[in-house]
Amino acid sequence: MARRKVAVIGCGALGSLIASGIVRDLAESWELSGVLARRVQSAEALAAGLGVRAFAKVDELMAARPDMVVEAAGVEAVRLHAEEVLLGGASFVVLSAGALADGELTLRLRRAAERGGGALYVVSGAVGGFDLLQALSFRQRQLERAGRLPQPGQEFHVRVDNVKAPGSLNGAPHLQGRSLPEDGREEIFRGSAAQAIAGFPKNVNVAVAAALASSGMDEAAVSIVSDPDISENTHRIVAEGFGVRADMTFASLPDAENPRSSTLSAWSVLALLENLASPIRFF
Repeated sequence: MARRKVAVIGCGALGSLIASGIVRDLAESWELSGVLARRVQSAEALAAGLGVRAFAKVDELMAARPDMVVEAAGVEAVRLHAEEVLLGGASFVVLSAGALADGELTLRLRRAAERGGGALYVVSGAVGGFDLLQALSFRQRQLERAGRLPQPGQEFHVRVDNVKAPGSLNGAPHLQGRSLPEDGREEIFRGSAAQAIAGFPKNVNVAVAAALASSGMDEAAVSIVSDPDISENTHRIVAEGFGVRADMTFASLPDAENPRSSTLSAWSVLALLENLASPIRFF
């Protein structure tokens, strides 16, 4: 099988892990065509170490004709680049799922993918269970198409509980400049996924992705707890409906260079690429 081309947007901790993993571990099926970063110097430094190109602009990246482009640069990178990439015929992998809380943007990206012939991939990042959430969501849509309602007590509900250190939450708009205490645990938010991303735009990619994979931004419930005594970021996803109950807890150490992220997010992208190139695929 001929190798397919992939490019990476973002050269920070996660982008570097993804780019190096492609070169080191996926070279039989994927060719890293280059990397792009907001700071050209960052792209040049990473590219030099991996022996690939450093792109200064997205149109340069697309001129290399990648089959896939991976975003590891934050919500703004999705807003700025995803539509152009998809219209150009490449698929786009989103790590910063918080961008998709913007329904208008998500609709544009869907249409761009349809026109370009690629796909928009939302990876599981620091958690898992999206396959199960999608299965339950499918059952919900199946009943809706048939004009039926779930039996009483079997309605579809999703909740995402997040526990993080105060240092990774400070500065969020919801806090209105308040610094979180370093001497006690505190629940600082409870509401919908849509409200969570508005108040914590850099902290709830997991909640947004889980909501989009399941019951929706306005229906999925989210809580955020600040805990100065934890060493791991913890996410608990509880999904119930149609006689099924799933309770999934995920804990991972924050990345040393970016405490808002987990290295598991980078591995999830590499696993996706490996899965897409394999004749046996897991869902």
